[in-house]
Amino acid sequence: MNQEGTKVCTRCFYQIDRPSFQQSTGLGEDESTDLLDQLMSEIEEDEEENEPTTPSFAFDDLTVEVSQYGEDDEVQLDRKPDFDPFTPTSEEIDDEYELTADDIPQFVQKFEVPRGTVEEEEILDPRTIELIQPNAETPDFIQPMESNEIIEANEMGSPSREVAGIEEDDFDGDGKVDEFEEAFARVDPPSSDASPIPPAPSIPIPKITATPIVEEMNPEPIETPVQIPSAPILQPEEEGPVDISYQGSSSFWPWQQQDEWPVPEIIKQLQAAFRSAKDQNKAQTTVLLDEVGPHLGNRTSLIYSVGKLLMSIGRNTEAQRMVESAYETNPEDPDVVRAKEKLIS
Repeated sequence: MNQEGTKVCTRCFYQIDRPSFQQSTGLGEDESTDLLDQLMSEIEEDEEENEPTTPSFAFDDLTVEVSQYGEDDEVQLDRKPDFDPFTPTSEEIDDEYELTADDIPQFVQKFEVPRGTVEEEEILDPRTIELIQPNAETPDFIQPMESNEIIEANEMGSPSREVAGIEEDDFDGDGKVDEFEEAFARVDPPSSDASPIPPAPSIPIPKITATPIVEEMNPEPIETPVQIPSAPILQPEEEGPVDISYQGSSSFWPWQQQDEWPVPEIIKQLQAAFRSAKDQNKAQTTVLLDEVGPHLGNRTSLIYSVGKLLMSIGRNTEAQRMVESAYETNPEDPDVVRAKEKLIS
């Protein structure tokens, strides 16, 4: 802090009693506010001190005696002056110097290659690495399963396929042979001992002579323009109420029902579908089932067989909806109750 009555700040040398535009530097010629100017002045002073002085020689240091009456002009000095420091020494350089074999250096190194430290390579120990690491431990005992015992369904909780212990005539696997399965078993496969068909007899082709037809030139009729009658003006009539009610029976099958096929044709188609399911041919089973599905009619006795085929190709949801819809429509039907117990429960 500045004392009271001070006109110049002791730290920044600001003149307190004057405005900023009337401030004076207050520095002499030998003073400077710039650090660089001060350093340069010190360098100039050092250069002035180190400047070489020009050599000078004064005769006051010598006593010269000259004979005035002698015939020679000899000058005698009491001592010999030293002029060596005043004369520059010049080195004699021979411009026509020739190189000889002695000037060749003994060792010549064209390129200087840095020599670094040689790192020793580590010898890696060979070891085996497991490419596949299991996420869980493998059980000690694994029971192999046959391909026909594996559940082939897309949804969780689907009933297992009862394949083991199925008789040849028991296609649906319920342990009983019903009338439809008996009809499937009665169908005889086509016999391979059929007699070959004889070739068709060769009949000579008769020759037909063509007679030329003379075309008669008929005069072309003249077309007369037809007058189109104007449309009659109809009076608007009151529209009666439209009966929107649709009387139709809702089907429980997962297909839109069309014309109903006879029983032997349905049995033949379902029998082929069961054979494809046993051979695990899902594509052929799907084609046969979708072909006969729209023509089943209202036969509730086929619900279990069709539901079993749907589950074999992985369409468990459709089979469950079909059985539930049939049970809501016919809750007292024994075939529907049996299908619900075996397929859903």
